[in-house]
Amino acid sequence: MDDLNLNNLIFDPNSFFKEKLGTKVNFKYPLLIMLVLAIFAIGSSFLVMNKFKELFPSDIDSSISVTVMSIGAIGGIIGGLIGTFLYWFILAGILYSISYIFASKGSFKRTLEFVGYGFVPQIFSNFTNFIVMYILISSADFSAQDPQLMVQGIEQIFSNNPLFYTSQIIGILCLLLSAYIWTFALLHARNMSFKNAALTVGIPAGLSIVSQIYSFLFTSGSL
Repeated sequence: MDDLNLNNLIFDPNSFFKEKLGTKVNFKYPLLIMLVLAIFAIGSSFLVMNKFKELFPSDIDSSISVTVMSIGAIGGIIGGLIGTFLYWFILAGILYSISYIFASKGSFKRTLEFVGYGFVPQIFSNFTNFIVMYILISSADFSAQDPQLMVQGIEQIFSNNPLFYTSQIIGILCLLLSAYIWTFALLHARNMSFKNAALTVGIPAGLSIVSQIYSFLFTSGSL
């Protein structure tokens, strides 16, 4: 299967990975998926940095401003790329390790490949978050604030905002869909039963979902 059939991946992941299992390990599409996620991560950091420019005094040397922004841009690019791909590798490693409890069999390379496909729903989630962040940050005015109050100002903008709540709910739903896809990814990559694959995925995914729900309900100012 050379083409990425998104319809099967999302709505029939069992058939998708069963067919994929008959081919050689190929990281073409998983790498592309993670690259798209990395671009969103980099774009989000650029939004924050662009807004950060408003905190520079009007009389500051332009060379200093350019230097600071350049360093921030490089850091954002490196952080976005390394962070995104490292998260993929770590998650695959965690799922691969947990699956040993169920005496599963299958290579780490295949597991890494299949786990990469499970990030597809995160593209929609990250896109939504990026759009919401752009709208909210663009409408904010930090020019008159002390730099130390910038984080507090951002929190105030995001709290009690319907757009922010919507993006958080979408993020949780997309993570649930990813967990569903990862279950079948582990089922085939590690030759497991559906029950054991679901338990394997449920540990890290469940913790992540609980963390997101807690953050959404108790740290966003909704309660």
